[in-house]
Amino acid sequence: MKIKFLGTAAAEGVPAIGCRCEVCKRSRAVGGRNMRSRSQALIDGELLIEFNPDTLWHSHMHGFDLSEIDHCLITHSHPDHLYTDDIDNYRRDFCHGRDRSMNFYAAEDGYNKIKEVSLRPHMGGTVTPHLVEAGKTFTVGMYRVMPLRAHHTAETSPVFYSISRGGKKILYAHDTGYFPEDTWEILKGEGRFDLISLDCTGCLGLDGHNYVRHMTFPVCLDVIARMENMGLIDEKTVRVVNHFSHNGGQTYDEMCKEADKHGVIVSYDGLEIEF
Repeated sequence: MKIKFLGTAAAEGVPAIGCRCEVCKRSRAVGGRNMRSRSQALIDGELLIEFNPDTLWHSHMHGFDLSEIDHCLITHSHPDHLYTDDIDNYRRDFCHGRDRSMNFYAAEDGYNKIKEVSLRPHMGGTVTPHLVEAGKTFTVGMYRVMPLRAHHTAETSPVFYSISRGGKKILYAHDTGYFPEDTWEILKGEGRFDLISLDCTGCLGLDGHNYVRHMTFPVCLDVIARMENMGLIDEKTVRVVNHFSHNGGQTYDEMCKEADKHGVIVSYDGLEIEF
């Protein structure tokens, strides 16, 4: 399997719109991996995770053809993860030469938002929503997908995903705080992961904010330790932190100084990992 991190920021991006905080100023000055768009990922060039306002730009920047992608997993309905205005652009009079539907998979609130778009008269069957439920597996092409309940804003119907194919398995855990206990129970049956990507919105957690519905790096280390104790990951598992906010207080370069000590990869836009 292969995962490409197309975008790696929280909702505001880094640097954020109009922001002159120290993280945004340092990121602008240094550039490179410190510049982040909204979080989105692509597995094996086939399975998209999230459909945010940067989706079209990601396809241009990273050189993949959206017309060749038929499936997208949505974690929750916040607009930096589900941007329905662009889903509307699959309409018949805008999207030419595509003879199949785009399939979106989301829990209740995201599903309802996608369904509303899909039923508009001009869509003509170009978009198909699929309702998912935490704890119930489903199949997307060659992938087995297990949605897991996230600790996030409840009205957005938040889930994250265990995704497996050909004996390989990824845990894509965004947006969530420390996992709910019922999610840990389901994870017991998921077996070993080859790669985990954990929410790290609060960066090193030095700003004093309590990121209840997201995680900081210390909380990520707690999750990693519990997963190790449960046999869900081992020394060969690739550990990634992702989904960073400028409010967390650290740039990419500054995050790496700490994460490297723990064998954790700090994601950046364009990072590709094959395993």
